[in-house]
Amino acid sequence: MFHSIPLHRSGHETIAPNTVSGQTPILSVQGFGISLGRKELLQEVSFDLHRGEVLGLIGRAGAGKTTLLRAMCRLLDEGRGLRSKGSMSFGQEEIYSASCDLPALRSRIAFMPQEANPFPTSIWDNIAYGARLHRVAMDRGSMADLVEEVLRRCLLWEEVKDVLHRKRGTDLTIGQQRLLCLARSLAIRPEILLMDRPSGSVDRMELDVLNRLVTDLKRDHTLVVVTASLTETAQVADRVAYLEAGRVVEIDSAEMIFTAPLREETRAFLRSTAF
Repeated sequence: MFHSIPLHRSGHETIAPNTVSGQTPILSVQGFGISLGRKELLQEVSFDLHRGEVLGLIGRAGAGKTTLLRAMCRLLDEGRGLRSKGSMSFGQEEIYSASCDLPALRSRIAFMPQEANPFPTSIWDNIAYGARLHRVAMDRGSMADLVEEVLRRCLLWEEVKDVLHRKRGTDLTIGQQRLLCLARSLAIRPEILLMDRPSGSVDRMELDVLNRLVTDLKRDHTLVVVTASLTETAQVADRVAYLEAGRVVEIDSAEMIFTAPLREETRAFLRSTAF
């Protein structure tokens, strides 16, 4: 994988990691940090996210990958005294401003957690709930079209089309539950999808499904993904950010991160982690 990329490069060949020529970022993070009491969860995080790209987050357990995903849609528990600094903006809106409309933000930036969490209701109602709440589809005909559309996109339609109203989301297999939760997120028409380990293993079949999903979804979404393995990240991501102790140590194209990283911390992590 990426075997044709040279293993070393000089500093003057480096492309600025936070810029994509001619594009305005859909989300911009500048000097962002978040802390709980004296503990800093994220520190001085800076990067731009561009429309239609897949950004992969890598790093050791506890590096801050899931924390960053949750911070991007303000799903951290602010009632526990979390404090933020720096800037995280979605378009023209500052995500951590007091005036940010959180329901609207979470309809445009959807988070898919590692653990599948379908509702204990029918497959149909799992998808219809959010679509009704955000007024994406209000009559039965348009809802039926939406349900079929998102289930097809998530490669689940053929398996569940005959039991939409009879089978509960919680009765599906774990793999099917993940796909249903993704379909539920797609139904509210988000612009950014934040996906925390969307495949639960590196099983060949699950990896193939993930590749097909990401290839399709990036046509009309921007994705930030934490995958179960570096192999998955290398296959689906356009750019990759390596996190360590709540900081983004390095961010660059997937080819460069996996074959010629600039930072010793990144190289040490890759040497210690099997693909």
